[in-house]
Amino acid sequence: MGEILIKQADERDIPVVESILLAAVGWLNEMGQPLWSADEVCWDALSKLYSINDFYIAFLENTPSGCMAIVEIDPFFWPDVQRGESLFIHKLAVVKNARKAGVADRMIDFFKQQGQLKKVNTLRLDTHALRPKLRFFYERHGFSFVGIKVYNKERHTAFYEFTL
Repeated sequence: MGEILIKQADERDIPVVESILLAAVGWLNEMGQPLWSADEVCWDALSKLYSINDFYIAFLENTPSGCMAIVEIDPFFWPDVQRGESLFIHKLAVVKNARKAGVADRMIDFFKQQGQLKKVNTLRLDTHALRPKLRFFYERHGFSFVGIKVYNKERHTAFYEFTL
């Protein structure tokens, strides 16, 4: 396993974030497990929900290999959680050739570190409820399942929390 470094993205990294997320879209589609559309991960769409500084890029041996957004509020999925109570992770993705290299594990550890630095009590996330391997990944990292909601009669979303 090579060295994995994580840095906060800036304006110059927009194409990197897009390329990582588009690669994930392609790989998931190849597997017959679509999660996001290409339109959802282009910067035009992402910038309506996130600033570039919400994103972090994981580098495996100096190569951009993963990304995620960490935000302080999520009014859509967690409307009852006030700013300052929690951090939320979204759009966690790892490029295909970096899978099994510990990149996603390192990003989750980084997420936990950010929670400690920001002095929040809880980390929260939502994920595809019908993907047992994905759910097990978060559970393996200590996240506790709190429930499922179905959006638009087709998007089954599982909710998880981690107490710091």
